[in-house]
Amino acid sequence: MRNASKHEPIPKGTTVMESMPFVYCLKSSFRGQLCDFCLKANSNLRKCCGCMVVSYCGRVCQREGWKDHKIECKNLLKVKPNIPTDSVRLMARLILKLQRGGDMEAEHITTAWSRRFKDLLSHRKEIKEDVKRMEYFLTICGVLNEYLNDEILPNAVELLGIYGRMCINSFNILNGEMQAIGTGIYLAPSVIDHSCSPNAVATFDGFKLRIRLTQDLPKLDWNCIHISYIDLMNSKNHRKKELKERYYFDCECPRCRSNEIDCYHYAARCPSCRSPIAVRRGEEFPPCSCGSRLDSSFSKQFWSATDFSEQQLLLMQETNYLDVCKLCLTKQEDLFHDLCLIRSKVLDAAFDSAVQLQLWESALQYGLPLIHAYKLWYGNEHPLTAILLLKIFKIMLLVSPNDDSGALKYYQEAAKIIELTHGKGSIFYQQDVKSLIRDVK
Repeated sequence: MRNASKHEPIPKGTTVMESMPFVYCLKSSFRGQLCDFCLKANSNLRKCCGCMVVSYCGRVCQREGWKDHKIECKNLLKVKPNIPTDSVRLMARLILKLQRGGDMEAEHITTAWSRRFKDLLSHRKEIKEDVKRMEYFLTICGVLNEYLNDEILPNAVELLGIYGRMCINSFNILNGEMQAIGTGIYLAPSVIDHSCSPNAVATFDGFKLRIRLTQDLPKLDWNCIHISYIDLMNSKNHRKKELKERYYFDCECPRCRSNEIDCYHYAARCPSCRSPIAVRRGEEFPPCSCGSRLDSSFSKQFWSATDFSEQQLLLMQETNYLDVCKLCLTKQEDLFHDLCLIRSKVLDAAFDSAVQLQLWESALQYGLPLIHAYKLWYGNEHPLTAILLLKIFKIMLLVSPNDDSGALKYYQEAAKIIELTHGKGSIFYQQDVKSLIRDVK
């Protein structure tokens, strides 16, 4: 926690809050790759000899994790070969911690202000009216009755309150490359509100959460510090819908009140000057600032390519989709501006697919124009922008191993962002970012 004068200016890059999780759980997709306690990668993980489900770096991590795993261990053994979902495990950990006195645990935001688990918003009324969440809640309760049948479960009202607080206040625990590797409940950081134009970011060292400013603040005011709860590479309507459905509030942040960025949701490329021409569905294209006008044939091709690309983006989430991306990009050629949201999403999917297939030259073809899109949709100083720049740096070295001059500028820009968002002392910066430049030298 930052101890600062209430009126002292705070520069960007400042860590204003550090927090340890109230409870947390490694995602099942990383089981056997990361330690269940410290969440770090280890090629020599040792399975718990009781349940044979969770794994640890060694005795130190196993001993430190035992207070949370002790009862869980026998319950996992009891239901084998079935393994509860991540949500069930996290909720079970919440229930067990609260029963052993966790309801009295508090985390301070200031010397005079702290939060306990009961202080977290549960949105009980909204949850009860949410058909999908209530269906999932009943499913979780059924599994918990079997999984924790040796324990005394809270009554239905208390269970719903715990479930609501878990749904609303969970943080995805991210590794250095911003992949979600776990889920945690953090008490103090739950006071920080959302904005689609955030001035702070949550990053992690293992399970320790840090809130770091990405913009200068005139003074420390928790009402003026905002992070993003959701993926920002989405349209205003999509973001507002997701926030309403997941967190039950209507976003009125500066970005949602403006059209400065979201005008690129549907943006054509002027055939004459290549400038973006923003349009809304159902409306005619306005004239470009250069005076050019788009005819009905252009409009028809644009919306046909848009509909096709949007349909394919929904279908390509679980498959190898490079060929589909190529087809979408071909249809978009000479119609879409590179900053258009639909084109940005297709370029992003194509880049990821090319990287997975180790098609490095293709990855560069898609990744380089993607930089400008990331800077628009995420911002110049967002961790995801830095990760993209680092990937492009590494790919350029693979494509041209004897010429690193062009690649270095991407590394330098990425390192500067990560210094801001993670800090020079972070494990990610020290072990992953600095090592890249040492390897080049």
